[in-house]
Amino acid sequence: MSFNPIKGSRRLVRKLKRFSRPTDVKVTKKIGSRADFVLQCHRMDKQPVRLSVPLQKIRIQGAIPIDANHPFVRAINFGPHELRQFYDTFQPSNLAEMYNLDLEELDGLDLPPWEIPWMERDNRVPPPGEAGLDASHGVSFYGPGTHEKVALEQRRLINVRDAIDKAGFQPDRYGDIEGYGLVSPTDYRFFVRGGKHRLAALASLGQADISVSFRGNWPTAIYSASLDDWPLVANGSIAPKAALAIFNRYF
Repeated sequence: MSFNPIKGSRRLVRKLKRFSRPTDVKVTKKIGSRADFVLQCHRMDKQPVRLSVPLQKIRIQGAIPIDANHPFVRAINFGPHELRQFYDTFQPSNLAEMYNLDLEELDGLDLPPWEIPWMERDNRVPPPGEAGLDASHGVSFYGPGTHEKVALEQRRLINVRDAIDKAGFQPDRYGDIEGYGLVSPTDYRFFVRGGKHRLAALASLGQADISVSFRGNWPTAIYSASLDDWPLVANGSIAPKAALAIFNRYF
């Protein structure tokens, strides 16, 4: 039987297509419970996943719920004076003030407000500036913040909200809202480390479930049951009771 080069080429093309299918297309897993979330925290499949998480289970640093009263959402809905008021009135100097904890006698609550007891990193330094403004202008999740900072945050929030309102939320094109999990014995939260403006925009538009992904090079989840192993607890920088109180603020 003679070899047909045309048919042979077609078979080769079909094989190449089969073996070169993209493996980075994310599949969405709807999270309905703590058990659902923990299961995804332990996933090892090559196929990357995106989680659909209820908005009420999501937090950014500072632990303020992402609802109609969050300063970012209020800024979108009512204007930049909401952000100005937030940065003027909420200016914590330490972790006790950051999380409104009346536990000043415990070791570690005098640490700076941006510290996170369960995270290890080589350089424990304040958050850097962003979007062209250096750190002297303030950070996004507490004050003080300069007029330039307020204007920047307001512009980003409105631009993102308008873009999503017009074209929908497109994480495959513009990137995911990323972070990691906080897991207590009975519940969970998703701690956002990238995409807070998109999150606020979706909240302002009434989105009940938010698509998020675990952030690469970060832990997938932090468990309260491992409290004694958290880096700042293990090295004695913060008392276990104080660290757990901060963790619980996110719930």
